[in-house]
Amino acid sequence: MSLTQKDIKKIAELARIKIDETEIDNIAQQLSGIMDWIDQLRNVDTSSVDNIPHPSSYMQEREDVVTETNQVEAILANAPVSKHQMFVVPKMVE
Repeated sequence: MSLTQKDIKKIAELARIKIDETEIDNIAQQLSGIMDWIDQLRNVDTSSVDNIPHPSSYMQEREDVVTETNQVEAILANAPVSKHQMFVVPKMVE
């Protein structure tokens, strides 16, 4: 696929990219090469390739079970400041 200078200018306008007039021919050549490569990929026969399943289709779910109880003191030991069994954080809204 061959892109013209007009095509490149339109693409740059849509992408809100400012390109120098001297770069247009080089960019057109590079983008045309990319479009040719995409056309080659379209012609690859993938009929014998299985679809990749979605990860959630083979993930095993497990029961949500509490394994360690009453860890408040151990958890709050990590906090720089705690009060009333809660983390104290700086005020964000004034």
